[in-house]
Amino acid sequence: MMTGAPAADDLSAGSAESFLIRAQVYEAWDAVRLRVSANTPVAMVKRAALRALLASDADADSYMSKVHGHEVHDEGRPLSEHGVRAGTTVFVHARRRRPVR
Repeated sequence: MMTGAPAADDLSAGSAESFLIRAQVYEAWDAVRLRVSANTPVAMVKRAALRALLASDADADSYMSKVHGHEVHDEGRPLSEHGVRAGTTVFVHARRRRPVR
């Protein structure tokens, strides 16, 4: 449950058919709820999650997005093309594993 999770921007562009999803950033060990529409690009979700949970989206290209266990290769495409519906979680994590110290 995301009790203390920071809120992120409304990415739905005022769509009447908006819905809530979760975006989870592994490196932050947290998730954020986002209001989106079916036409919201995956890249926009990834950047919003990085801004909300890591306080930066400057190196967004070094992170990947996954939906339903599969990497999203074309993040410019809308969420609807990847089967994202209300309640879906979009996972965001670094492309390269980082050593634990």
